Amino acid sequence: MRMNKSIWLLSVLATASAPTLALAGPGGTTCVTAEVIFPSTTYTGDTSAPGYGNPVGGFGPLPSPSNDAIYTFTGPHSDVEVTAAGYNYGIFLTTNCTGTTNPPLQAATGPAPGGMLLLGKLTDGQQYFVIMSGNPSDPSAPNGSFTFTDPFIGVELQTFSID
Repeated sequence: MRMNKSIWLLSVLATASAPTLALAGPGGTTCVTAEVIFPSTTYTGDTSAPGYGNPVGGFGPLPSPSNDAIYTFTGPHSDVEVTAAGYNYGIFLTTNCTGTTNPPLQAATGPAPGGMLLLGKLTDGQQYFVIMSGNPSDPSAPNGSFTFTDPFIGVELQTFSID
């Protein structure tokens, strides 16, 4: 019996001290709970699920017509590809997660199944937010399931020398 308790204690300690794995998830429901995006990862969520609301509201002329799933990352980063959507989506890139009178830095819309949010040149060290919402030009189907991928675009070292 004592041996079983020792093994159990060791397994608990090993589990507690192991690094936490970042699992691709449904995004945060507020700016504070925004889920961190990692390169080469696919994220799946559903903005019609319980708990989602519309904390962002919109960006300049582009309203966020319905529930928002909120993600964040620190620049630089690669583009984001929406690979599937069960609704007419809108995806926005901004440095300000709360609603603002400024338009988003980038935006892409459905209809389903998907498209590419081209991030362009981003500032190193700047925090960005990716908001998955409904299509501002067609609020008839503003919520649903989505999948997007953050493809990793590697950098290749061309030359290296020490003087």
